[in-house]
Amino acid sequence: MPTDAVWQITDQIDRLLSIDLPQRDRISIIYPHFRQHYGTPLSLLAARLLRDSVRPGDLVLIATGWLNRPYISHRIAESDGPTGAAALARAVQVGLGAVPVLLVEPELVPAMTAVVHAAGLSCLELDEAVAAGSPDVLLHPAAVVPHPVDPRAAGRLTTRLLETYPVGAFVAIEKGGANERGRVHMSQGRECTASVAPTTDLINGCRERGIATIGIGDGGNEIGMGNAQGSLRQILPYGLDCGCGCGGGVVPAAETDVVVPVTVSNWGGYGICAALAALLGQVEVMHDERTEHRMLQACARHGLIDGVTGFTEPTSDGLDEEVHLAVIALLRTLIGVGVDPSAWPQHRTGTSP
Repeated sequence: MPTDAVWQITDQIDRLLSIDLPQRDRISIIYPHFRQHYGTPLSLLAARLLRDSVRPGDLVLIATGWLNRPYISHRIAESDGPTGAAALARAVQVGLGAVPVLLVEPELVPAMTAVVHAAGLSCLELDEAVAAGSPDVLLHPAAVVPHPVDPRAAGRLTTRLLETYPVGAFVAIEKGGANERGRVHMSQGRECTASVAPTTDLINGCRERGIATIGIGDGGNEIGMGNAQGSLRQILPYGLDCGCGCGGGVVPAAETDVVVPVTVSNWGGYGICAALAALLGQVEVMHDERTEHRMLQACARHGLIDGVTGFTEPTSDGLDEEVHLAVIALLRTLIGVGVDPSAWPQHRTGTSP
């Protein structure tokens, strides 16, 4: 696909995914801030980085999962993040031949595994997934790996991943990151450090090795939102003062190569999938509405809650399933599914019918 066409498509992807449908008043601050900083569609930057960084057989590490009510139970987590992560796992496997490895807190492994299966991938043990990533094996493998909350155990996992396997990229989607004081927060300032698997060392380890890093979020407190020298802190509510007493605000300190802010974090994963499909000229890289339905249903069946409503329903961030299915349909339309360009000649004169 011509470069200018891809730019136009990804610009439309960004525009679609930054509409403030839930009227949260965050994306209207965050997206323009980073779009001005980077000067190009953010979904395009992320997709291009993946395309240029990941080789067949490489691991793509995808960190997600948020224990949403940790002060009640560490078994309560939200549906925003897992479906976007699973869709992105499918996209890098189908489009790039990568081996996606999803990193979640130990309590979330069963639910994340179910969502990855719903996306069409086979969840295996890590070394099995690596072996199945060979091009002569007709399988679409992935691995879901428990990411410890204990910093020392998390550090050992980081060392194992980066020193044992060929890692092509790291992506964090709806994943809390530590601020400059080492604390992780909810978007409105509640501290939750003890329940979130630490990722700062993993991000830094990737960047030191030249491994691509991408952050996706919707509230300003997720990994990636510290990009542009942390300038978001100056304009985001709770950016400078989280209110918990640490004095560091909710914006993470670590930077990633690219950040993709969206209205719902899952949609950031979908937007990168669509942009990658456009870049590669492979519409099958983008999942369809049936797959989205299966993933949302898997979230509900395995107890993931809608972080806004608190219900274990196939919804996310307070938006009904039908809204998420419509977003998938629109993204697929943007990359050309069901569209007949010949009906609209590029140089037609006169008025449109």
